[in-house]
Amino acid sequence: MRTRRKPWLTVQLTAMSLDTTSSEVHRLLNVGRLSGTKQKLPGRSGKEQWLVDPKSISREKRYRSRRAALARR
Repeated sequence: MRTRRKPWLTVQLTAMSLDTTSSEVHRLLNVGRLSGTKQKLPGRSGKEQWLVDPKSISREKRYRSRRAALARR
């Protein structure tokens, strides 16, 4: 039986989960700390939208928690 994959998140939802702004998420995508792809969402008109991999979001959260722990020392 196949495991369910988490759906990729938009930049806005990623910003909410990381408690940051969408421009910061775009910066993290550009420097490679988040992985994503630019796609046109079905059923939506307009431009393409960045979709962010949930695994990269969890890696970024772990990275931020480690940095915060080191800063407290």
